[in-house]
Amino acid sequence: MIQRKQTVFLLLAAIASVVLFFFPLAHFIGEKDSIVLYVQKVFSLVPDTKPGYGFTFLLPLLVPNVFVILFSLITIFLYKNRKLQMKIIQLNMFLEVIMIALFFFYDVHVLQTAAGSAPDYNIGAIIPPIVLILLFLAFQGVRSDEKLVRSADRLR
Repeated sequence: MIQRKQTVFLLLAAIASVVLFFFPLAHFIGEKDSIVLYVQKVFSLVPDTKPGYGFTFLLPLLVPNVFVILFSLITIFLYKNRKLQMKIIQLNMFLEVIMIALFFFYDVHVLQTAAGSAPDYNIGAIIPPIVLILLFLAFQGVRSDEKLVRSADRLR
């Protein structure tokens, strides 16, 4: 059962979440400062300046992303327990929604105020919704397998 379509979706979700570490989420280019936001770091484009945002500022983005990667990879190997697999995928989707919400409502607002400009979203801002869609498709695949097994049990 490891070669099912939900395995592909879960693997793609994990890969996309890993790729998120390498692409910037947004640029804030303003008169006060120019800041680039990644999942794991914030840095300034102005030479000899350091943004005042430490590791704790990025935890709301970093922690859900790491858990989505881990849970997606773990869920692939839980193919014998479909109910647990569905619960973990739902938890993954919840974590991804939290990450998206914190990105748009917290980090963007704080950095927009600091830089004094509106954000220019990059490819990294597109990846979390794609991961959410992939997790939803994986959930649908597991649910259809569960329905298939239940209908086969009824025929016995």
